[in-house]
Amino acid sequence: MTRGARQQPWHDVEVRTLLVTLVLIIGLAIAADFGAAAYAENAAAEAMRNTANLGSNPSVDIKGFPVLLQAAKGKYDDLEIKANHVGTEKFGFVDVAATLHGVELPLTDLANRELHRVPVDRLEATARFNALRPMVLLDVAGLLPFGVVPTSIHMDGTTVIVTGTGKNVLVDIDQLKGK
Repeated sequence: MTRGARQQPWHDVEVRTLLVTLVLIIGLAIAADFGAAAYAENAAAEAMRNTANLGSNPSVDIKGFPVLLQAAKGKYDDLEIKANHVGTEKFGFVDVAATLHGVELPLTDLANRELHRVPVDRLEATARFNALRPMVLLDVAGLLPFGVVPTSIHMDGTTVIVTGTGKNVLVDIDQLKGK
């Protein structure tokens, strides 16, 4: 040892090791949560596509952190869902966006990709369709299923935009097959 050099006490090394270990554990937990979110979003999108006979997977985004805790409880804070160019018998092709708050979805249903009836505390939905079918405006309430009440109807060029909300909604994905 050289003169004037100081030996570090053994506890400084232990503290550094503990901090590095803690940072690694936190990093792995965050990575696992992002992985779980990606898996759950993909599983939900596939299940909705298959159950509702959509042509492609809708976009599903699970909001809130940590997703793993939400999945374990079977209750998700917020889900954002978007499906474009959904074919309907009455309205033609419709673009749909929905935000679901307080979604009860057991992990087993999600893992099995079986989404049929999903209780939701509050649902906000927006549907867009071409205005070339003006008679369907007489039944615009039929555009927003599950008891969601239209709150706004307006035009953007040749597109009709309908928004609506519902509380304590049972989202019956099987019901969408015939729409």
